[in-house]
Amino acid sequence: MKWLIMRFLDLLLIVVICGTTACDKTMINRGYVLESVDFKGIVIGKDSAQAIFEKFGSPTVRSSIEMADGGYTWYYVSKRLEKNGFLEPKVIDQRTVAISFNAHGIVKSVTENKHEEEVEMITKKTKTEGRNSGIIGETFGGLGKYRKTNNKG
Repeated sequence: MKWLIMRFLDLLLIVVICGTTACDKTMINRGYVLESVDFKGIVIGKDSAQAIFEKFGSPTVRSSIEMADGGYTWYYVSKRLEKNGFLEPKVIDQRTVAISFNAHGIVKSVTENKHEEEVEMITKKTKTEGRNSGIIGETFGGLGKYRKTNNKG
């Protein structure tokens, strides 16, 4: 009986150790590492898009729509997450640096947004016209639709 209790306590200790080490916090960095870069050195009205590219590399996102004056914007995005075991990751820090250029590719403005709220994805679907059919309907639905026409003439 004493032997069984000792084995049970050994097993319990192993489970507790494995359970606590599985819940270690893991830091995840996504996007551009903004901590290692100083965007304050950008000279507005003087630096070009080529100079920004050479200093900081490719942006995370480039605007796909031009502004009314023909300018555009580059975005450098950084996100730090903390993952605790099997739980969903939690956003610790999220920052975005937006560099706007005029139509000639010269820096117009530099803005930094800190602690942005996470955007929730919309899960609703737009209904489309048509019928819902399964695999059998898709496979055999066209049978009998096309008939040979008799063109005597």
